[in-house]
Order: sequence, then C-alpha cells, then structure tokens
Amino acid sequence: MVGRRRFFLARIMICALVLVLGLPHAATAATPSQVPSPSWRVNGKVSAVLVVGPTVYVGGRFTTATSPGGETVARRNLAAFDAATGALRRDFIADAGSTVMALATDGTALYVGGHFGQIRGVSRARLAKVSLTTGAVDPAFRADANGGVLGLDVRDGWVYAGGDFGAIGGVARQRVAKLLATTGAVDAAFVGRADAKVTSLIKHPTQNVLYVAGNFSSAGGAPRTGVAAVSSLTGTAGPQAYQSSVRPVLDLALNDDGSLLFGALAAGSNSATAWDSATGVRRWRQTTMGDVQAIDHHDGQVYFGFHDGYQDDTRLKLLVADERTGVVDLAFRPTFNYFWGIFAIDATATGVVAGGEFTNVSGIPAQGFVRFTGGAAPPPTVQQTYVDGSAASWTYWDRGNLAPGWQGSTFDDSGWATGSAEFGYGDGDEATVVGFGPSASSKYITTYFRTQFTVDTVPQDLTVTMVVDDGAVVYVNGVEAVRDNMPGGAVTATTRASATRDGQAERALRAFTLDPALLVPGTNTLAVEVHQASSSSSDISLDADLVGSTSP
Repeated sequence: MVGRRRFFLARIMICALVLVLGLPHAATAATPSQVPSPSWRVNGKVSAVLVVGPTVYVGGRFTTATSPGGETVARRNLAAFDAATGALRRDFIADAGSTVMALATDGTALYVGGHFGQIRGVSRARLAKVSLTTGAVDPAFRADANGGVLGLDVRDGWVYAGGDFGAIGGVARQRVAKLLATTGAVDAAFVGRADAKVTSLIKHPTQNVLYVAGNFSSAGGAPRTGVAAVSSLTGTAGPQAYQSSVRPVLDLALNDDGSLLFGALAAGSNSATAWDSATGVRRWRQTTMGDVQAIDHHDGQVYFGFHDGYQDDTRLKLLVADERTGVVDLAFRPTFNYFWGIFAIDATATGVVAGGEFTNVSGIPAQGFVRFTGGAAPPPTVQQTYVDGSAASWTYWDRGNLAPGWQGSTFDDSGWATGSAEFGYGDGDEATVVGFGPSASSKYITTYFRTQFTVDTVPQDLTVTMVVDDGAVVYVNGVEAVRDNMPGGAVTATTRASATRDGQAERALRAFTLDPALLVPGTNTLAVEVHQASSSSSDISLDADLVGSTSP
C-alpha cells in the first residue's frame, strides 16, 4: 500500500545494551521453527485463533476441516484441534451460522464473537459462550448484539466486547461494552463509546485500564485516533494519546506486566508499533509492505502478521521482534503463498498458531491456520539499556553548517536546542519539530543530533538499527561508526545522500554492526548527521535506539 512521502532524517534505533542474567526475555526466549508442524486444515479464511491448554480453537469463514491424509469433516466457521498433533477434536462441535471474528477464554468457557445469528443451532446474535470441551452453548449467558462483535477479552469475571454494534444485551452501547461473564448482563457503570468500529481490545493485567483499537477518531469521550486507553470501570478515556497512531489499528497486545502496548497498524502506516502503555510514547516500529493485521506477545517477543510482504520479499507474512527494541529475529521467517497472509496470532509456551488466507507455508501444505512448534532457545545474553529511543534526551542543530569536531565527547553543545524523538517536520507526528532552513525550496541538507549515555562494561557486540531516509553517518565518541546510503570520501554539510528513498524503502528498518571497542567505561557520546537527497524535501524524521550484548 502507498504510504505518505517521507524524508526521514533518520530513525536510528540504537537498540539497547541490555543485561539479563537468565531472566525471561526475548534474548533467551525460544523461537519456534519456521517450518510448520503438519496439521489438519480448513477450507477458508481464519480470522481468530486461540490456544487453551491442549486445544487450538479456530474461527473464521469455512465449511470443512480436512486431515493431512484427505479425510474431510464438516465444521462451519468454528472448530477445535489438538495443539500437539493438529488433529481435529471431534467431540467439539459449535458450528456458527456466519463468520467468527473473535475468541476469548477465562479458562472455563470459550467466548465467541462475530457476525453469526446462531451457534450449534441455538439462537445467539453475534456473541456466545460455549463449552471448551463440547461446544455446547451456555444457556445462562446471553448478550445479543445488533452489529458484529470483532474483539473480545475476559478478565476477573467480566467480558469486554468491541465491534460495530449500537446495542448489546438490550442496552445502548456504542461499539464497546462490559458484560458479566456468567450471564452477559451489561455493566451499567461502564459506558464505553467509539465513533467507528472497534476491532480489538485488551484489559491491563493489574490496572483498571482497557486498551481499545479500531477505526475511530473518538473514543471514551475524547479525540483518539485508532487507539485509546479507557477506564475499565467507567469507559472514560485516559489522558494518554498514542504517538503516530492511525486509523484503523487492527489488533492489540500487551507485554506481561502491561508496560508496553503493541499495535497492528494499517492505513498506509503498515507497521507493528510498540508504545509505552502509560504515556503513549512510541518505543519502536517495524514497517511492512501491507497492513499489519495481527499482533501478539509472548516471553519477550512480539509476533506480527501482515499482507503483501516485508522489505520487498512478498513471501513473508509473519515475523517476530524483540519486545524492547523491535529488532526482527532473522531465524524465524516462514514463507506464505497467498497475498493476504495473516489475520490472527496466538503465541504461547507451546508454540505459535497463526490464522489467515494461505494454502502452503514454508513448503508444507497448510490452509487457514498453521502451527509452529519446536526450536531451541539461544544461549543467554547479558544486556543493559543505554539509549532507549524516544525516552532519551538529545541536543540538535538545525541551522546549517557546523565546524569540525561536533561529533566528539568534549564538544560544547550547550547552545544547541534540546528535545526528544521523534524529531522532524512535515508529517505531523513529531514530538520535537526541527527547523529546515532558509526557505521551503532551499532547505538545509544536513541536520545534526547528539546524545550521551553511560557504560559500565563494554559489551561484546554492538548494533545500530536505523530507518533512514535518505542517508546518515553515525559517530561514537567522535569516531565514524557506520554510513547508510551515503557516498564515500569526506562528508560536509552540503553532501547529499547517495539516492532518494521512497515508499517501502524509506520505512525499512536496517541493522548495522558497530565496533564495540568504540565505547569506553563511563560517559559516551552518540552523534548522528542526517543527509537528504534534495533541498526541497517535504518532511524529515529521527527516532533512535542502540543495542549491545554480551554472552556470559
């Protein structure tokens, strides 16, 4: 999909130098094999997957389930499979009259949302509660909705439902509601509302906060674009607005302690994005060629699914990134044979299940849903955060040429402006707007940035990860460390980037290995000069993180 034209000064994610001694984290989490396990399949699109103990529940729009050997069993829009073998659970029958879009559980029952009017032959309008073992409809729970139920979460005896309804359980509720998990009775104290459909929602594990995503521009009574944090008691919007969000946001996930919120962004943004859940500050993003349609978190890792492709590889539809840095794990890159790719993900300790539109994954026949298991945990690493993207304080110079030596640790930058990422102009999503020069047709080619950080122990490995449009030169303690899309030879304030980046290229996240010997114990300086390819560029941006690691 075509995104906005950008000239990113740089989005340098200096991915954090992190120290974890055997603690659960992405550095020690086991990534499953990218070759899927053989399984039964369904003959249509899967929009929801959920692993509950030994069972995988699959919802969508299909009519049959078929074994690897060719046996076909009727199952309409909802089915259950063995999580270990992929075999059909024949005792679970809960055929739905139309598409299933959402699944959730409290461990004792399965809650089902979608567009159906009946399930297992029982009248239920778009929301039902069924047995985990048999699929039998719970007669005590009823909360019929007059529009699709597209997102569900169950916490502490309550069901949170989002969708495209104006009433649920006989009570007016604008697209988001809170219901008793036992009966479906609408909570009178929670008056949730959004001005367009809600596609996903998730309750904070310990706080009275409900995160809501969708196609709205207002939620909880306040202007919010695509994502909102509302009170789980009243439905009223909290103070935080999520940086660089768009509409629609198609899916949400939280890390284990609820400090990071992950979003699947569409609408040309096409990115998996991580925010500080409390402040809304964006921590990182990974941009794909099409809408990110599903996202989930497990054990320090963020799995995200999308359509079209990633970095010009149209076979890729599912990737996994580190929860803190957004760096993609290159060991998990399964390939898919259909354009539309992934619409649902559930990542658990036993592996990853993904649903969508495809018939073959990494050379293995798989239709509708796919199971990834196995994989060995990599050796543990020692890590510590030094520069954490938009949380860092930077000084910057946006007034043209600089004298030599500006990159060094002893340079006096007290006369520079200060701010935090994202820096830039022209896109409307900047935390700090920088100047661009004499006129709109004669802008400065180069803008300069500095930040300092403290190192206790020099790591074994150091990586700078950047989204750059158009080119950048990175220095550590005054020494050039890497160039991206820049010519060789001496670099001055008028040196232009080697080529213009546009479309997918300008949003691609690129990682570069640096020499860790450039670091010293104590105070260190990271300096970045970003060069454009044209003096008439319409917009620029900078965001940044630095990552190093040591094996114990």
